[in-house]
Amino acid sequence: MQKQIVLILSLLFVIVSSLTSCLEAEPSETVDQDRIFTNYEVFYNANEDITTAHATFHFGTGITGTPLELSEGSEVTFNGDVLIKTTEPLTNLLMYKREYTGLVDEGTFVWTDLDGNVFENTISFKSIDYPADLTTISRDSSFEMFWQGDSLGYNEDVIMVMNGDSEFDAQTFTQTATGTTSIILAKNKLENMPAGEGDMWLDRRFLPTISEAPNAGGRILGRYRPDNLTVTLE
Repeated sequence: MQKQIVLILSLLFVIVSSLTSCLEAEPSETVDQDRIFTNYEVFYNANEDITTAHATFHFGTGITGTPLELSEGSEVTFNGDVLIKTTEPLTNLLMYKREYTGLVDEGTFVWTDLDGNVFENTISFKSIDYPADLTTISRDSSFEMFWQGDSLGYNEDVIMVMNGDSEFDAQTFTQTATGTTSIILAKNKLENMPAGEGDMWLDRRFLPTISEAPNAGGRILGRYRPDNLTVTLE
């Protein structure tokens, strides 16, 4: 079932990324530097015990703009390390990326454009985990799951996906309310899942307003995922 969760996440990533991955990346030297949209993310996945920092650049407003390849003289770093150009195999999306062993829950991206402008943005994010005693969930009523970790702050949310025997019965649950420490699994979604084992993945995300960006704007995200959990659905 863990493979099914990986498949679900891969499919979601493909859907989101397909808006830009079908476009061939253009050199950043061909566009007005002030019209470059910057997109930064730091993601810790406890299943792998790896933190990934990546950046993408787009011409226009938003991540649906034309993807850009940084031309010579422009570079992006995370905590002083130059991010390496790579192409994601599933989506063919060009990004600048570096992986770190263990948890890196705070860091700074620095991007230098071809006009010599320097944009510095720092991101940090908090951990989350499942309740220590969570083993069984009834499908006959809604279930409130209290997570381990701080309550949600401003610009934070929690997303959980659960699936059973098939990736097609996957259900998504969200929590966006500031100050909350739990997420409700609604009955109408739980009852759509078969009895038996259910696999869960959980993301805590922090998406603050970006500090420094060109006029086109930017986005910065910190994301934490604990080890996936298997429960019994009754």
